[in-house]
Amino acid sequence: MNDKNHKEIIEVKEVEAERINNNETFKPRFKAIRLSPLFLVGILIYVVTAFWGLFICFDVVKEVFGPIIAFLGLIFFPFILALAPWYAALANHDFYPLLIVYGGAILGTFCFRFAMTSTFKR
Repeated sequence: MNDKNHKEIIEVKEVEAERINNNETFKPRFKAIRLSPLFLVGILIYVVTAFWGLFICFDVVKEVFGPIIAFLGLIFFPFILALAPWYAALANHDFYPLLIVYGGAILGTFCFRFAMTSTFKR
């Protein structure tokens, strides 16, 4: 039993050594993603549209339900803020909140995906 364990450990070490020799480690690739300008643009898009969308959706909820319910909804029922852009688009024909929230998410995801595929194609 001990010889079998010893043999498995040696095989695992050989596989790891072969993988390291073949440059199959991912550390340099992750550093390249972190420093990619497109990755940083994606983060910036997410942050800006998240806060911008939060304020716009909070304003929509505040107009419909009032400031107290909007504040309580922000703290206890945040799903209301996810429905606010759709409400503004369907009830008021105002597509601006929908464009900011979901358009920013799609654009940020596109930047992340493009940065990932360009980094891992190497």
